[in-house]
Amino acid sequence: MIKSFYAPLFFVFLLWMVKLVENYYSLDFAPYGLYPREPEGLRGIFTMPFIHQDYKHLFSNSIPLIILGASVIYFYEETAGKVFLLVYLLDGFWLWLGGRDSYHIGASGIVYGLASFLFFSGIFRRYIRLMAISMLVTFLYGGMVWGLFPIFIGVSWE
Repeated sequence: MIKSFYAPLFFVFLLWMVKLVENYYSLDFAPYGLYPREPEGLRGIFTMPFIHQDYKHLFSNSIPLIILGASVIYFYEETAGKVFLLVYLLDGFWLWLGGRDSYHIGASGIVYGLASFLFFSGIFRRYIRLMAISMLVTFLYGGMVWGLFPIFIGVSWE
């Protein structure tokens, strides 16, 4: 169980290190985010999750990444790496194809991808324990559905 937290904690540690370096050296990494449909924006597929607007933004991604990441590793040990890689890459790819013309930053797409995987995998597999995880994800992160709508100006909802 505890080992399930190692990889998500390390990933979140990297996110925090990038933010600390950005602040310490008074840098702005936002231009390294994903910019849709521009060749230079493709690099954002890889860099976007590591760049956050501020510490509040980073913190709001950190806790779900740790919990959902550890859950995917614990309940789907054999496929967890593939799931994370696919979520990471497909999130950026689809955003690059269909996002609005603006820099997109943050790991929220990964959070949504992991939550969706846990939810739908439990339902599709029709295994009672995994369905219970689906319901738990709904209970804990059901409010994330509001992030799919353009409610706040300047916040990526794609």
